[in-house]
Amino acid sequence: MPSTLRSLANLITSSVDTLERIYAGANLPLPDLDAPFDADAPAEALRAKPEVAAAIRTLQAAAGQISVTVADPPRHAAETSFIVFLPFALQAASILNVADIIRESGSKGATSQEISAWNNNADPELITRILRTLATHHIFREVSPSVFTNNRISSTLDKNKPVKELYANPAERLVGSSGVAARIEHIAGIGGKSGTELVNNLLQPGSRLPFGHAYDTDLTLFEWMYQNRDIATRFGYAMMGKEPLELVLEGFKWKSLKEGDTVVDVGGGLGHLGLIIAKHNPKVRIITQDFSMQVERAKAYWETNFPEHVQNGKVEWQVHNFFTPEPVKNATVFLMRNIIHDWDDPHAHTILRHLRDAAMPTTKLVILEKILVPVGGGEPDIGVTISGARKPEGTSPLLPNWGLASAPVYTSDLAMHILTGGIERTLTALRDLFAKAGWKLVEVIHSDQSEISHLISEAA
Repeated sequence: MPSTLRSLANLITSSVDTLERIYAGANLPLPDLDAPFDADAPAEALRAKPEVAAAIRTLQAAAGQISVTVADPPRHAAETSFIVFLPFALQAASILNVADIIRESGSKGATSQEISAWNNNADPELITRILRTLATHHIFREVSPSVFTNNRISSTLDKNKPVKELYANPAERLVGSSGVAARIEHIAGIGGKSGTELVNNLLQPGSRLPFGHAYDTDLTLFEWMYQNRDIATRFGYAMMGKEPLELVLEGFKWKSLKEGDTVVDVGGGLGHLGLIIAKHNPKVRIITQDFSMQVERAKAYWETNFPEHVQNGKVEWQVHNFFTPEPVKNATVFLMRNIIHDWDDPHAHTILRHLRDAAMPTTKLVILEKILVPVGGGEPDIGVTISGARKPEGTSPLLPNWGLASAPVYTSDLAMHILTGGIERTLTALRDLFAKAGWKLVEVIHSDQSEISHLISEAA
């Protein structure tokens, strides 16, 4: 019987074999860590193939587990605490617009001194140290001493604007970006400061959330953010950087909607999901609901990216707080993405109940959320009654939940508690939460490219 190490190595080898076979068959190059990322490249589209996605997931899980298996235990345990400094380095690189400066410098790369010159002559030696830390984790490349270029990972921080424009109008630096930079700055900033209060919150039940302790406030994260336009704006763009937005089309059959059918994007931010759905099926009417500051941004976003739908009167923006009764009574679909995980069960119940009270008998509830799986395995009974519920599990020696390949779900779960008091729920918990609010979960569609699943419910 092979050792665990050999079994993991075999999984790595077989996964690489699969990727090489599929990419060669398509006459496309394999991912190149040293080359900038191009989301529109034909090779990236291959990642959507189920066989490719499965091979990548297995490869990530096995590579992570084999690395930890051979690590020195005391050193690995202690050095895990040092990971806390990595997000701060990434935050600095984003705020200093390093990826953008490098892009304009061309293939030769940019020196730390050149990066410093754009940033109030910040200490170039410290910039080197920050970028070396990131390059060691395969974010940026140091091609010669203190000279850096972008790679597959660091290029995602590029805000896709001329560098002069970024510094001439810093308030708009994130507008039009992919959202990755905004997400990094948001999580490393607010999340980093709030995370230091987790233990205090744990040992003092009933006290403020870690976020409240860190910022000395009794406001919720969202109430606090919307007192600061810059932070609220950044948050809106950060939500675009969580996963490919087009994944919204992988679940519910949006093409099945007819002329005049209404999709209500609850807590929809800039309305980017509704816009993708409307482009996919221009027959539908979209209503985007959020706080007033986001609604202002959403109007501009739609007028720039899909003016035809605006001119045809098929999009509406509503200032709405989802803890109050839902005003739309004729929704074909209520859509929510990454909303329920922000809230504990009582608050989540209120949101869902308001939607149920406003729903027609035929209204569908489509929720995009991560589904947390117990590390030792899933929930065997849940798949019996709900179509598509069972997620594929890793087989021994991999962890059933895919280990490090699915780690973002579990760090997100902690982040939800730290920032909002929310939770990433198991499928059983989601089913029960929906049922108590008058919704029946009837179908689950899991994505091959993301931890986000599509949960489709009907009025019970």
